[in-house]
Amino acid sequence: MILTDDAYVRGLNRDYREVDKPTDVLSFPFVEPAALDDPDRAVFLGEIYISLETAAAQARAARRRFEREVAHLIVHGTLHLLGHDHRTFAERRRMAALEARLLRAPLV
Repeated sequence: MILTDDAYVRGLNRDYREVDKPTDVLSFPFVEPAALDDPDRAVFLGEIYISLETAAAQARAARRRFEREVAHLIVHGTLHLLGHDHRTFAERRRMAALEARLLRAPLV
């Protein structure tokens, strides 16, 4: 996971998604979803880039703690690396439910 700023994330967003603006989190998977089928196989899922500037702004707007916002973005980015997406309404609901459940889970 790379914690960075709006300028860096904007460059990645422009270069890889053709969207010339910053965003909160970008995920770049390194494996195909089928590689995750074997629970005994070690894999490097990919990279997650989080803009701390955008995270701070979102936390202020939602009146959430900054740490909670960053935790949410880590979970969100990881779910993307695991093959989840939010293009449709059903996908958004499913991903939001997973995020909420994971953020409530106790740390082990």
